Amino acid sequence: MAAEAFAALNRILENRQRRESADRQYALALMQFDYQKKQADMVQVGKQLELLQGANAQMMNNVAQSFMSESGLDMIYNAEDDGGEDAMKELKDLGFSKNHAAKVVSAVWAYHAQNPQPILKLGRELKNIYTIDLESLTGDQQRFAKALGGLVGLNGSEFEVEKAKELLNRTDKILQNQDDIMSEVYEYGTGDFEIQRKDIGLGLQQLAEEAEAGEDDIGGSPMVSIPTPKEMLSQSQQSLKIAEDEYETKQNALNILDTESMTLKELQRKGTLTDIQREYLARIPKMKDVNVQQLADLNEDISKAKEELRESRGFEAEVKLSEIMKAKRKSTGGHYSPY
Repeated sequence: MAAEAFAALNRILENRQRRESADRQYALALMQFDYQKKQADMVQVGKQLELLQGANAQMMNNVAQSFMSESGLDMIYNAEDDGGEDAMKELKDLGFSKNHAAKVVSAVWAYHAQNPQPILKLGRELKNIYTIDLESLTGDQQRFAKALGGLVGLNGSEFEVEKAKELLNRTDKILQNQDDIMSEVYEYGTGDFEIQRKDIGLGLQQLAEEAEAGEDDIGGSPMVSIPTPKEMLSQSQQSLKIAEDEYETKQNALNILDTESMTLKELQRKGTLTDIQREYLARIPKMKDVNVQQLADLNEDISKAKEELRESRGFEAEVKLSEIMKAKRKSTGGHYSPY
């Protein structure tokens, strides 16, 4: 009788241990799932930020190009050694103070060095000045508003004023987008894998639509944006990095599936595999096949990206050589030849 009681108690304890073991395994499976979801969210948000940054950078170039064209500031640029001094004189003749003339020259030269932000900041400064009461403006601000405002059309007809205001709004919005994107990148680095500022993409779409509307208003063809050799090289490098990062992510996911498969098979051998784990184990081979195919596709993308990068480097070197040849011919009166 005592033996039967002990046997029954032993069975109860064994069943409890099996349930506790199953509960632990289920909890581990949930933790693994949460980990995988977090990794997937991290990769997805990272790609979204890269796309937003790339799109905003292109829009910054486009808006800055529009500002340079509408204001006529592109006409003061001269790559010669004394080009900056000549530009300063021209701007002072237009009414700019010495400080603001230097600021404008610096922005124009930065634009031609592939940095559009200083030009856009001029537009933002001008917009902000027009939101301040005239009595609160300093003399320097009034001169700046009159000079640059006149260049962009704020002192013209009603149509020109409206067009200038739209341009200033675009410069302000594109800089706000950049600030928001950089804030998201910082938060991403601290472990926040969710984009909080949902209007960034909408803002880019709105800017693109406004730019198209502006082209229709003037009845002309769209302004063609042609990347420089340096920009083409940068795009090729970015494409290669994205492909390599995605390959590494997929490879890590495949390694995790291998580890999970071995763990679940061991639980199956011990007889402690739950129904959810058994179902997941059955899906692993198909998931691995998908990952293997994606790795093969990514490997092909990486090869193409490397070839594109090699061609971009060669093209940039060819353009640089051509520029050096032109400079040499100019300095020697057209008689220079490398042969």
